[in-house]
Amino acid sequence: MASDAYDAIEIEETAAVTVTELSVRSGLSEVELVELVECGALHPSQRVGATWVFSRSSLAVARSARRLRDEYALDDVHSLAVLLRYVQRIAELEAELRRYRRG
Repeated sequence: MASDAYDAIEIEETAAVTVTELSVRSGLSEVELVELVECGALHPSQRVGATWVFSRSSLAVARSARRLRDEYALDDVHSLAVLLRYVQRIAELEAELRRYRRG
């Protein structure tokens, strides 16, 4: 837990992470991250040469992907990408519903 708090502070200061840093902080391998990008479930904010750079919000997405992978024992990144997109869509719909209920 302390590591997460430290990561949050450090990420906020740097505001961008490489795929290697994202791998270390999320618990996913670089190969899994690349496949999630290729499947459209994770989006780099920019590309610097041959290196993808991710925004700090990508860390939360990658950590969610790792938790889903572990919780559902998924060994196929494509299945993980589909599940992650569904979870993201549900969160979007819940936020939209809250906005409608408020006013």
